[in-house]
Amino acid sequence: MFQAHEHIDSVTADPRVRPLALELNEHLRRVPIRAYHCTREPVPGYFAREGLRLTNVEAHQNEFLTRFGNRFTDSEIEDMRTEWHDYFVRGGQARHRNGLIWFCLTEATARSEGTEVFFEHFGGEAIFMPLKRHHTIPAKLGAIGMPVVVEVRLQPGAHSSYMTLALPLLSAYHRTRRPDAEPCPGETHVSQPVAAHDVLSVTEVLLPHAS
Repeated sequence: MFQAHEHIDSVTADPRVRPLALELNEHLRRVPIRAYHCTREPVPGYFAREGLRLTNVEAHQNEFLTRFGNRFTDSEIEDMRTEWHDYFVRGGQARHRNGLIWFCLTEATARSEGTEVFFEHFGGEAIFMPLKRHHTIPAKLGAIGMPVVVEVRLQPGAHSSYMTLALPLLSAYHRTRRPDAEPCPGETHVSQPVAAHDVLSVTEVLLPHAS
């Protein structure tokens, strides 16, 4: 079955494979799992010392301006406040981020093309999301900190997932049986902070355009 199908969804839809996927998923929900957070670290050692905190959009924005506001002009700060309000408050996006931390479920996904935006802009989505197309701010966000993948241990029951936790693992096995199989990116979020002792590693990422 793994050799016959290009997509892992097609494999696990087969009644001969489905019980394996369900059993594996239940097992993964009972044990700690590794997950990968894509971001920029303000100073070396920060995440190993502090762990990862839950997103609080307004608090993160205020803290950002306190720590780094001197890097921006008054006009840029005014633009930030306007864009933040329009996107997170009027647009309702804050409710999709507050109280959560998002993770990739495989290191390959964390280092894929789709995560580059998190490495290129400091501050996480609470800061950069509505500012990516500004004519001057993105370059300054990219000059703060360094891009890293934070590998963590998520404790049992801490994570929620759009998809079964088993799919990324089965997808990785799928590609050992069929190299042209379509990779299955997996993501999850947690609603509790990650303690410093659950930060397993912090690895710098070399961006494609870096010299």
